[in-house]
Amino acid sequence: MTNGGDSPARLAAETLDLLRSHADEVKAASYQRWFKEPVNYFGLDSKTVKRIKQDIYTKVEEVWTIRDAVLFCNMMIQDPHMEARGIGYQVVAHFVSTAETDLLAETRHWLEEACGNWGLVDNLAPSVIAPLIELHPHLISEVVSWVSSPNLWLRRGAVVTFVPLVGKGADYQAAAYRIAGLLFGDTEDLIHKAVGWLLREAGKTDPDRLRAFLLDNGPEIPRTTVRYAIERFPKVERKHLLVETRGKT
Repeated sequence: MTNGGDSPARLAAETLDLLRSHADEVKAASYQRWFKEPVNYFGLDSKTVKRIKQDIYTKVEEVWTIRDAVLFCNMMIQDPHMEARGIGYQVVAHFVSTAETDLLAETRHWLEEACGNWGLVDNLAPSVIAPLIELHPHLISEVVSWVSSPNLWLRRGAVVTFVPLVGKGADYQAAAYRIAGLLFGDTEDLIHKAVGWLLREAGKTDPDRLRAFLLDNGPEIPRTTVRYAIERFPKVERKHLLVETRGKT
Protein backbone atom coordinates (compact mmCIF):
# COMPACT_ATOMS: atom_id res chain seq x y z
CA MET A 1 0.00 0.00 0.00
CA THR A 2 1.08 3.63 -0.34
CA ASN A 3 2.53 5.64 2.51
CA GLY A 4 0.25 7.72 4.68
CA GLY A 5 -3.47 7.12 5.03
CA ASP A 6 -4.18 4.02 7.05
CA SER A 7 -0.61 2.74 7.04
CA PRO A 8 0.19 -0.01 9.55
CA ALA A 9 2.26 2.37 11.68
CA ARG A 10 -0.34 5.11 11.75
CA LEU A 11 -3.26 2.78 12.40
CA ALA A 12 -1.39 0.95 15.17
CA ALA A 13 -0.65 4.25 16.91
CA GLU A 14 -4.26 5.38 16.56
CA THR A 15 -5.58 2.04 17.82
CA LEU A 16 -3.33 2.09 20.88
CA ASP A 17 -4.44 5.64 21.67
CA LEU A 18 -8.05 4.52 21.38
CA LEU A 19 -7.49 1.55 23.66
CA ARG A 20 -5.89 3.79 26.26
CA SER A 21 -8.81 6.19 26.09
CA HIS A 22 -11.18 3.35 27.05
CA ALA A 23 -9.01 2.03 29.89
CA ASP A 24 -10.81 0.90 33.05
CA GLU A 25 -8.49 -0.03 35.91
CA VAL A 26 -11.20 -1.80 37.90
CA LYS A 27 -12.17 -4.06 35.01
CA ALA A 28 -8.53 -4.61 34.15
CA ALA A 29 -7.79 -5.87 37.66
CA SER A 30 -10.84 -8.16 37.62
CA TYR A 31 -9.59 -10.03 34.54
CA GLN A 32 -6.54 -11.28 36.43
CA ARG A 33 -8.69 -13.94 38.10
CA TRP A 34 -8.54 -16.06 34.94
CA PHE A 35 -4.76 -16.33 34.94
CA LYS A 36 -2.02 -17.69 37.19
CA GLU A 37 0.62 -15.46 35.62
CA PRO A 38 0.38 -11.65 35.78
CA VAL A 39 -1.44 -10.18 32.78
CA ASN A 40 -1.85 -6.64 31.50
CA TYR A 41 -5.28 -5.40 30.45
CA PHE A 42 -6.56 -1.98 29.52
CA GLY A 43 -9.90 -3.16 30.88
CA LEU A 44 -12.11 -2.91 27.80
CA ASP A 45 -15.27 -4.97 27.51
CA SER A 46 -15.61 -7.46 24.66
CA LYS A 47 -18.15 -5.36 22.74
CA THR A 48 -15.80 -2.40 22.60
CA VAL A 49 -12.89 -4.55 21.44
CA LYS A 50 -15.09 -6.14 18.78
CA ARG A 51 -16.18 -2.72 17.51
CA ILE A 52 -12.58 -1.51 17.31
CA LYS A 53 -11.56 -4.59 15.35
CA GLN A 54 -14.47 -4.21 12.96
CA ASP A 55 -13.59 -0.56 12.35
CA ILE A 56 -10.03 -1.60 11.47
CA TYR A 57 -11.25 -4.26 9.06
CA THR A 58 -13.55 -1.78 7.34
CA LYS A 59 -10.72 0.71 6.87
CA VAL A 60 -8.08 -1.64 5.51
CA GLU A 61 -9.58 -4.78 3.99
CA GLU A 62 -9.62 -3.35 0.46
CA VAL A 63 -6.11 -1.83 0.57
CA TRP A 64 -3.90 -3.93 2.86
CA THR A 65 -2.08 -7.16 2.12
CA ILE A 66 -1.12 -9.86 4.60
CA ARG A 67 2.28 -8.18 4.96
CA ASP A 68 0.61 -4.93 6.02
CA ALA A 69 -1.37 -6.89 8.60
CA VAL A 70 1.84 -8.49 9.91
CA LEU A 71 3.52 -5.09 10.17
CA PHE A 72 0.50 -3.80 12.10
CA CYS A 73 0.60 -6.80 14.41
CA ASN A 74 4.32 -6.41 15.09
CA MET A 75 3.64 -2.84 16.20
CA MET A 76 0.66 -3.78 18.33
CA ILE A 77 2.51 -6.52 20.21
CA GLN A 78 5.12 -4.02 21.36
CA ASP A 79 2.41 -2.98 23.82
CA PRO A 80 2.04 -5.57 26.62
CA HIS A 81 -1.73 -5.29 27.05
CA MET A 82 -3.95 -8.21 26.11
CA GLU A 83 -6.33 -6.12 24.01
CA ALA A 84 -3.52 -4.65 21.91
CA ARG A 85 -1.88 -7.96 21.15
CA GLY A 86 -5.18 -9.73 20.61
CA ILE A 87 -6.30 -7.14 18.07
CA GLY A 88 -2.96 -7.48 16.29
CA TYR A 89 -3.42 -11.22 15.94
CA GLN A 90 -7.01 -10.87 14.77
CA VAL A 91 -6.10 -8.39 12.04
CA VAL A 92 -3.61 -10.96 10.74
CA ALA A 93 -6.36 -13.57 10.93
CA HIS A 94 -8.53 -11.34 8.74
CA PHE A 95 -5.93 -11.58 5.96
CA VAL A 96 -4.62 -15.11 6.55
CA SER A 97 -6.41 -16.59 3.54
CA THR A 98 -3.73 -14.99 1.36
CA ALA A 99 -0.74 -15.97 3.51
CA GLU A 100 2.29 -17.90 2.36
CA THR A 101 4.25 -20.41 4.41
CA ASP A 102 6.66 -17.79 5.76
CA LEU A 103 3.92 -16.61 8.11
CA LEU A 104 4.50 -19.71 10.25
CA ALA A 105 7.90 -18.46 11.40
CA GLU A 106 6.29 -15.16 12.37
CA THR A 107 3.57 -16.87 14.38
CA ARG A 108 6.13 -19.04 16.13
CA HIS A 109 7.96 -15.90 17.19
CA TRP A 110 4.73 -14.39 18.49
CA LEU A 111 3.94 -17.51 20.52
CA GLU A 112 7.40 -17.58 22.05
CA GLU A 113 7.87 -13.86 22.65
CA ALA A 114 4.52 -12.03 22.57
CA CYS A 115 1.94 -14.24 24.26
CA GLY A 116 2.93 -15.14 27.80
CA ASN A 117 -0.45 -16.58 28.78
CA TRP A 118 -3.04 -19.06 27.56
CA GLY A 119 -5.49 -16.35 26.52
CA LEU A 120 -3.26 -14.91 23.82
CA VAL A 121 -2.15 -18.37 22.67
CA ASP A 122 -5.78 -19.39 22.29
CA ASN A 123 -6.46 -16.18 20.38
CA LEU A 124 -3.58 -16.66 17.93
CA ALA A 125 -3.32 -20.37 17.25
CA PRO A 126 -6.86 -21.26 16.11
CA SER A 127 -7.45 -18.05 14.16
CA VAL A 128 -4.10 -17.69 12.36
CA ILE A 129 -2.07 -20.91 12.49
CA ALA A 130 -4.97 -23.30 11.90
CA PRO A 131 -6.14 -21.65 8.66
CA LEU A 132 -2.52 -21.29 7.56
CA ILE A 133 -2.13 -25.06 7.88
CA GLU A 134 -5.31 -25.59 5.90
CA LEU A 135 -3.77 -23.53 3.12
CA HIS A 136 -0.41 -25.32 3.37
CA PRO A 137 -0.93 -28.82 4.82
CA HIS A 138 2.75 -29.73 4.58
CA LEU A 139 3.25 -27.44 7.60
CA ILE A 140 1.48 -29.97 9.86
CA SER A 141 4.67 -31.80 10.81
CA GLU A 142 6.46 -28.58 11.69
CA VAL A 143 3.71 -27.49 14.05
CA VAL A 144 3.59 -30.95 15.64
CA SER A 145 7.34 -30.66 16.29
CA TRP A 146 6.69 -27.66 18.52
CA VAL A 147 5.53 -29.97 21.31
CA SER A 148 9.17 -30.76 22.09
CA SER A 149 9.95 -27.10 22.81
CA PRO A 150 10.78 -25.99 26.36
CA ASN A 151 8.53 -22.98 25.74
CA LEU A 152 5.14 -23.60 27.33
CA TRP A 153 3.29 -21.25 24.99
CA LEU A 154 4.72 -22.81 21.86
CA ARG A 155 3.69 -26.25 23.10
CA ARG A 156 0.19 -25.06 23.91
CA GLY A 157 0.04 -23.32 20.54
CA ALA A 158 0.78 -26.60 18.79
CA VAL A 159 -2.07 -28.29 20.64
CA VAL A 160 -4.67 -25.57 20.25
CA THR A 161 -3.91 -25.09 16.55
CA PHE A 162 -5.52 -28.46 15.83
CA VAL A 163 -8.69 -27.90 17.89
CA PRO A 164 -10.60 -26.35 14.95
CA LEU A 165 -8.96 -28.73 12.46
CA VAL A 166 -9.33 -32.13 14.06
CA GLY A 167 -12.78 -32.72 12.61
CA LYS A 168 -11.73 -31.82 9.08
CA GLY A 169 -9.85 -34.88 7.93
CA ALA A 170 -7.69 -37.89 8.68
CA ASP A 171 -4.40 -36.00 8.55
CA TYR A 172 -5.56 -33.62 11.25
CA GLN A 173 -6.88 -36.48 13.37
CA ALA A 174 -3.55 -38.26 13.09
CA ALA A 175 -1.69 -35.10 14.08
CA ALA A 176 -3.98 -34.57 17.07
CA TYR A 177 -3.43 -38.06 18.45
CA ARG A 178 0.31 -37.81 17.81
CA ILE A 179 0.45 -34.55 19.74
CA ALA A 180 -1.54 -36.05 22.60
CA GLY A 181 0.79 -39.02 22.87
CA LEU A 182 3.91 -36.87 22.78
CA LEU A 183 2.61 -34.73 25.64
CA PHE A 184 1.58 -37.43 28.10
CA GLY A 185 4.63 -36.63 30.23
CA ASP A 186 4.27 -32.85 30.18
CA THR A 187 4.29 -31.37 33.68
CA GLU A 188 2.19 -28.26 32.95
CA ASP A 189 -1.49 -28.23 33.86
CA LEU A 190 -2.19 -25.84 30.96
CA ILE A 191 -0.92 -28.52 28.58
CA HIS A 192 -2.96 -31.26 30.28
CA LYS A 193 -6.10 -29.14 29.81
CA ALA A 194 -5.30 -28.23 26.21
CA VAL A 195 -4.66 -31.85 25.24
CA GLY A 196 -7.91 -32.89 26.87
CA TRP A 197 -9.71 -30.17 24.91
CA LEU A 198 -8.12 -31.40 21.67
CA LEU A 199 -9.07 -35.01 22.37
CA ARG A 200 -12.63 -34.01 23.23
CA GLU A 201 -12.89 -32.30 19.84
CA ALA A 202 -11.41 -35.36 18.14
CA GLY A 203 -14.05 -37.49 19.82
CA LYS A 204 -16.86 -35.49 18.23
CA THR A 205 -15.82 -36.91 14.85
CA ASP A 206 -14.84 -40.42 15.95
CA PRO A 207 -15.83 -41.31 19.54
CA ASP A 208 -14.76 -44.91 19.05
CA ARG A 209 -11.22 -43.87 18.25
CA LEU A 210 -11.08 -41.59 21.29
CA ARG A 211 -12.44 -44.33 23.53
CA ALA A 212 -9.87 -46.82 22.27
CA PHE A 213 -7.05 -44.29 22.62
CA LEU A 214 -7.95 -43.58 26.23
CA LEU A 215 -8.27 -47.24 27.15
CA ASP A 216 -5.00 -48.15 25.42
CA ASN A 217 -3.01 -45.34 27.05
CA GLY A 218 -4.89 -44.59 30.24
CA PRO A 219 -2.13 -45.19 32.79
CA GLU A 220 0.12 -42.72 30.95
CA ILE A 221 -2.40 -39.92 30.51
CA PRO A 222 -2.63 -37.10 33.07
CA ARG A 223 -5.94 -37.28 34.90
CA THR A 224 -6.91 -33.74 33.95
CA THR A 225 -6.53 -34.67 30.29
CA VAL A 226 -8.79 -37.69 30.70
CA ARG A 227 -11.47 -35.67 32.46
CA TYR A 228 -11.53 -33.03 29.74
CA ALA A 229 -11.44 -35.63 26.95
CA ILE A 230 -14.48 -37.57 28.17
CA GLU A 231 -16.80 -34.64 28.87
CA ARG A 232 -19.09 -35.45 25.94
CA PHE A 233 -19.53 -39.12 26.76
CA PRO A 234 -22.68 -40.16 28.68
CA LYS A 235 -22.35 -40.02 32.47
CA VAL A 236 -22.21 -43.78 32.93
CA GLU A 237 -19.48 -44.14 30.34
CA ARG A 238 -17.50 -41.27 31.85
CA LYS A 239 -17.44 -43.11 35.16
CA HIS A 240 -16.37 -46.30 33.44
CA LEU A 241 -13.55 -44.60 31.57
CA LEU A 242 -12.28 -42.86 34.70
CA VAL A 243 -11.98 -46.25 36.38
CA GLU A 244 -10.53 -48.08 33.39
CA THR A 245 -7.94 -45.46 32.48
CA ARG A 246 -6.63 -44.91 36.00
CA GLY A 247 -4.70 -41.88 34.83
CA LYS A 248 -2.11 -39.94 36.72
CA THR A 249 -3.26 -37.67 39.55
